[in-house]
Amino acid sequence: METGFYKHNEEKFNYNVDCLIKKTLLFLKHNYLFLCIFCTFLWLFYAFYPGTVVYDSFYMYMGAVKGYAGNWHSALITRIWQLILFFTDIKGTFLLIPLAATCAGLYIIAKNISKGIITGIICVLILFMPPVFANITVVLKDTYLASFTFLVAALMINQAISDKKQTHLFYIFSGIALVCCFYFRPNGSFIAVPLLVAIFMGWKAPIIYRYITCLVLVVFVSATASFVNFKLLKAYDDFPEISLMWFDIAGTAKHSGVSTLPETPGTPDQLGLIKHCYSPDQWDTIATWRGTDNCNAIAKYFYDQRDKGPEQLKKVKDELRKAWIDAITQHPLAYLKHRLSHFNRFIDYQGHRPAFQPLHVRVVGFVYMFDKDHYQDITYEIDPPRLWKTFIDMDLGNQLWFHPYVSLLILLFFYLSTLATNDRFNRTLNVVAFSGMIYLIGFLFVGVSADFRYSYPSLLLSILCILAAFGYYSQTRKVFGTKKTRIIGGSVTVPLLLIGIIL
Repeated sequence: METGFYKHNEEKFNYNVDCLIKKTLLFLKHNYLFLCIFCTFLWLFYAFYPGTVVYDSFYMYMGAVKGYAGNWHSALITRIWQLILFFTDIKGTFLLIPLAATCAGLYIIAKNISKGIITGIICVLILFMPPVFANITVVLKDTYLASFTFLVAALMINQAISDKKQTHLFYIFSGIALVCCFYFRPNGSFIAVPLLVAIFMGWKAPIIYRYITCLVLVVFVSATASFVNFKLLKAYDDFPEISLMWFDIAGTAKHSGVSTLPETPGTPDQLGLIKHCYSPDQWDTIATWRGTDNCNAIAKYFYDQRDKGPEQLKKVKDELRKAWIDAITQHPLAYLKHRLSHFNRFIDYQGHRPAFQPLHVRVVGFVYMFDKDHYQDITYEIDPPRLWKTFIDMDLGNQLWFHPYVSLLILLFFYLSTLATNDRFNRTLNVVAFSGMIYLIGFLFVGVSADFRYSYPSLLLSILCILAAFGYYSQTRKVFGTKKTRIIGGSVTVPLLLIGIIL
């Protein structure tokens, strides 16, 4: 009886496996899109394993290994990685999360066009498109934010095209993913809040109510960020506010000729130092880690106060905050010139070529770039594939798609084209375009560096909008928006694009 029971179950298991294999082969045979994306995903994961974890990411990894988290970088990512390390020490897990989310989102939206070989090849080309290829295997707060919003937006648009009802699983997954986006980056709420509002409250209300709701929620997230970081995630205060406040103070002083800072030891000529060291490119030229020509003297003085106890840290924060507010209120035109010059450098709209730092880093692996020998126990550097070595020697900065204003104008075009429409697909496309657009515009007020990587989330959403337009037409034989709104969108964005290219 025991023998018969065993044979019966073995035959049943063999039959199920045979059916699974046949169905899988049949699935792949008629789904070249999946095959193309999946094979590219496997190659990227294998060739660039374990991903690139340097600079900011290495600090988060170091915190996850040693069991602490700071609020300069994402305390949430640090705690997630710490949880992952509790279960496994497979280093590629950190890369697997954003890479899989990006590829999954690409498949979800592209299958609305077709599951054939041509669409598959297009998706492979997208993954190897220089601005995507430069970031997709680099583990950053920006790539986590980009992949999560890209996946959620792809799910939203896919459901809108097919007019499927949103499931409880979708609400749970998208809610968790977008709330995580709030804390991946300090400005992550800019891109995630509109998507969250559209999912849970709808995007049917008059425009003013949509945006007021988004604004209130963004303010709420910003106001509660300290509670989440310090109380829930148990992070220590790394004084991240110094980057924005000191950059704005220095930029305003540069344009106004007046420094609102109190006197700091060792820098009798603050204004002269600021004029010599300040650059609209990034705050790093006057940052604590830049010792060239004493350019870090002022920032280092304020930043070092964090090691002198909570009372001294609070005192110096108040001093810097007062100087920041005084700079903005007393010299608003100088502040505006500073912010506009930085934003122009960030989006590269005019007067600046090539793009600023189109490539984040050249190495692959877990590397502490400032002192590679200091953390040998957790350093893991590998030799990158030959394709990567060839890629990083290309003239990336002069390629048009590395200039964020291109993504901004694509998003603006789709936003204007769908602004006056009420059907589900166009409303969804409108909110996706709006979230990517407002995220870029937000850097006008909070940007402290013009690195290309900061625009990566909006770049992915601009690609998503283009694929969604083709998918919608493929499924319904309808064009997004209306003829009138598309003409308005084109008449605004096309001239701006041409002006940007010429200038």
